[in-house]
Amino acid sequence: MNKESFAALILQAPGQIELQYKERPAPGDRDVLVKVLYCGICGTDRHIYKGSYPATFPVTIGHEFAGIVEEIGQEVSHTKVGDFVSVNPNIWCGRCTSCLEGVPHLCSQMAALGVDLNGGLAAYCTVPEQLVYKMSPATNPAAACLAEPISCVLHGLDRLQVKAGYRGAVFGGGFIGQLMLQIMKLEGASEVILVEPQENKRKAAEKLGFVCIDPISEKHKLAALVDLDVTVDCAGAGDVLSQCAKATKPGGSILLFAAYPKGKQVPIEPFELFRKELKLIGSFTYPDTQVRAIRLIESGQLQLESLLTEITLEEVKDVLEGRLDQQLIKGIVRLS
Repeated sequence: MNKESFAALILQAPGQIELQYKERPAPGDRDVLVKVLYCGICGTDRHIYKGSYPATFPVTIGHEFAGIVEEIGQEVSHTKVGDFVSVNPNIWCGRCTSCLEGVPHLCSQMAALGVDLNGGLAAYCTVPEQLVYKMSPATNPAAACLAEPISCVLHGLDRLQVKAGYRGAVFGGGFIGQLMLQIMKLEGASEVILVEPQENKRKAAEKLGFVCIDPISEKHKLAALVDLDVTVDCAGAGDVLSQCAKATKPGGSILLFAAYPKGKQVPIEPFELFRKELKLIGSFTYPDTQVRAIRLIESGQLQLESLLTEITLEEVKDVLEGRLDQQLIKGIVRLS
C-alpha cells in the first residue's frame, strides 16, 4: 500500500460490504477533494445494505459527512483548500419539472453521494463544489457531520408547521426521533412525548428532559395519548402510522418521516383520516435547510454529543445489521 492509498468501505451488493484500500482521487474541474473527518451511519444506509432502498453498486456508502477541503479543481471559485465543510449529498439535474418548479429535492434524475456515487465512509471523497457548505473551523467535527440529518428534520418540520403551544408526540426514538423532539421544542411546542419500545432510547430522551412511553409495557398510556396537534412517525415499523392517527386530534397533522422500505404496506384506517380530517404529510430529504442546520449546530442549541457513539469502519457492518441497536443511538465513524 503506498502513501496515497486510503481506506474505503465498499458495498459491492446488498449484504456484501468490504474494507478496501483505494488510490487517492483527483478532483474534477468543478469538484473539491474532501478529507473526511467524520461520517454518520443512518437508517437509509441500512436500507441500502439490505437491498430495500435503490442504490448503484458498487458504492462507498455514507452520506452524512464533514471534513477539510484538501484539493480543488481548476474551475472552483468559492471554496479554498483548508475550508472546513459539511456536505449536501444530493445532486439535482436542474432540468426536470421538479427542479424548474423550485422543489429540486424531488428531482426525477437525482443522484446522491453515498447512494449512487461514492460517499463519506472513506478517508477522501470527491464532491461537486456546489454541495459543500463552509462551517466555522471551531465546530466539533463529530457534530458537523450531522448537518445532513438535521437539514432533513428541519424540512420535515417545516412541512408539519409546528406552532408555539402545540402538543405533539414522536414515535420512534432513534437519532432522527431524538432530533425531532429537540427541534419541535425549539420551535415552541409546549409538550413533546416520545413513544419508543427500546429502553436505551427512552433513557436518552429522558436525560434530555422528555417524557417517554413504552408502547409495550405501558399500553394504557399509549391509549390515553389523544388530541395531539401533531404526531411524527420516525419508526417505520408495525402499526405506528395507525397509532399516530389515533393520537392526533381532529384537524391535526401527521408527519410520515420514516423511510419505509419500498413496497411495504402498513395498516391504517382511512375512515379515521376522513372523519377527523387529518393531514398526512410526507417528507423526503431537503431542498434548502442546510444553512439553518449549520446555525443550529454552531449555536450549540441541540444536545448532540450524548447521542453519539464513535465506531470504527470495521464495526459499521454490525450497525447495519442491527447488532448494536441496544447499545447506541447514533454511530459515527472517525476517518481522520
